[in-house]
Amino acid sequence: MKDPPRGAQNVDDVEVYATLAAQLADPSADRAALLAAHGLDEAGWEALDDAWQARLSEADDDDGEEVVVPPLVVAFAETFARVQRARAKSELSFERFLEAARGLKRGTDMATVLSRLDLTLEDYLSAQQRWTAAMLEDEALMARFQRAMR
Repeated sequence: MKDPPRGAQNVDDVEVYATLAAQLADPSADRAALLAAHGLDEAGWEALDDAWQARLSEADDDDGEEVVVPPLVVAFAETFARVQRARAKSELSFERFLEAARGLKRGTDMATVLSRLDLTLEDYLSAQQRWTAAMLEDEALMARFQRAMR
């Protein structure tokens, strides 16, 4: 990887980079403060991001014919996902998830449903992922969901 921008702090580690990338993906994040905490500005972040993206691509290209996810890519993806999950304000109860899903099934547009329930898209998508996985493991929960969607 090219050297990090001058003054950048601790961003030569994939977990630090992935954490910062996930934090910056939050639309409500104070980008300037996050970047400053790492000795970066927007131009420095762009250079750093470009360098890391190139490194991740190179790691993926080095696989040759094998269909294996390189450890560097796995580390980035796992860290990014972990930070995104932790960023969700709260875990949505199954009942609130059902309420949102019913609203969407009735044809109400997503923005209206989310606004009415005081949810962010991230909250809903996180809950959808969580509860879908739970329903695949729990037939009673799946039956409850199916009844609620009728």
